[in-house]
Amino acid sequence: MRYRRATGAAGVALLCGGCGADAPEVRVRAVRDLGALTFEPSIRGRDGGYSARWGDRSVWVFGDTTLEAPGADGSLWRSSTFCSTDDLDASDGLSSLTEPLDAAGAPGEFLPFTGEELEFNAAHFGPQAEGTCKEDCGARYALWPGPIVVDEATGRALVFYSKLMGRAGGFNVDALGSSIAVWEGLDAPIVRPAVRPGAAEPTLIFGADEPSFTAAALVREGLLYAYACACSGLTCPCLIARVPLAQATERGAWRFFSDGSWVEGHGEAKPVMVGAPMMSVHWNEHAGRYVAIYSEPVSSEISVRTAPAPEGPWSDSEVAFTAEAPSTPEAPSTPEAWPYAGLGHAELAQEGGRVEYVTYFRETGFLEGELRLVELDLE
Repeated sequence: MRYRRATGAAGVALLCGGCGADAPEVRVRAVRDLGALTFEPSIRGRDGGYSARWGDRSVWVFGDTTLEAPGADGSLWRSSTFCSTDDLDASDGLSSLTEPLDAAGAPGEFLPFTGEELEFNAAHFGPQAEGTCKEDCGARYALWPGPIVVDEATGRALVFYSKLMGRAGGFNVDALGSSIAVWEGLDAPIVRPAVRPGAAEPTLIFGADEPSFTAAALVREGLLYAYACACSGLTCPCLIARVPLAQATERGAWRFFSDGSWVEGHGEAKPVMVGAPMMSVHWNEHAGRYVAIYSEPVSSEISVRTAPAPEGPWSDSEVAFTAEAPSTPEAPSTPEAWPYAGLGHAELAQEGGRVEYVTYFRETGFLEGELRLVELDLE
């Protein structure tokens, strides 16, 4: 499992001076827990859970995925996986969450590693490295998927992702950059295009020294908007960037929001709200507002904000509901045991958004967890 939380404290006003102070334009009238999502028996735990409607299916992507038994390659670990369902009525839970499986009944890797990345991982991590690794053992490249957006003009899906280097030890992870993978169809392999040929990291749009615009994303009037929410202490101020959807993988086409203007340099960008490194932002017709949904750091609370436009002004936050506590022995005495990855799923909303559906990740044991589905009835 991964961990993308903050571990200190900072002043919201100082980090997000342009954020609104008004209450959200949505009120939660009732909350109904629909239980944990059911995946293939081979899956022990998976986190993340960004989703989008693609054609007639709801498609979900996940980060680190642990297995009950080794896959056909002998590994108990996947860096990223996906599943989909044609069940778009979540009022009684979600059924038929299916995914490609190998000969051992385990999912394969979703985001493809390059040959160099595969070679490094085989030499340092997993069953191939046992007994042969001499240095930096346990290190691995990881590819963690984020938001999915669909380009209606081309029919393809774009999947944001982060590239990281993980090493042995708790939460010993270095971010290497972020980018967008291109997916032509559910039955087609997803591709990480070389967006910067000749660069040290040719597949990455944004480097390690740039914001990671993988927190949330949406499409509005031909423009792709993406959020980067790096945490400082317990506060995660969010920047926003946008690009013409047709130029999504062109670094030079991206612009960054700063005090009412869209500028070329990400260093000029100013926070538009406080959120989380994993969150969702989508239009809610019932509220007539964009709605942001996210987990509060080191907390069981799932919060919402609203705004008339992707860049804001964003309202103050309000707690939508409290997630179920983890069922681990240490919970919730350590930060990693708190629920996280609160995400809304716009494709499942009913009655124009009056009924929303949210998931969050909850630990249930060592390298084990569940994604719980919650129904929100709005006023």
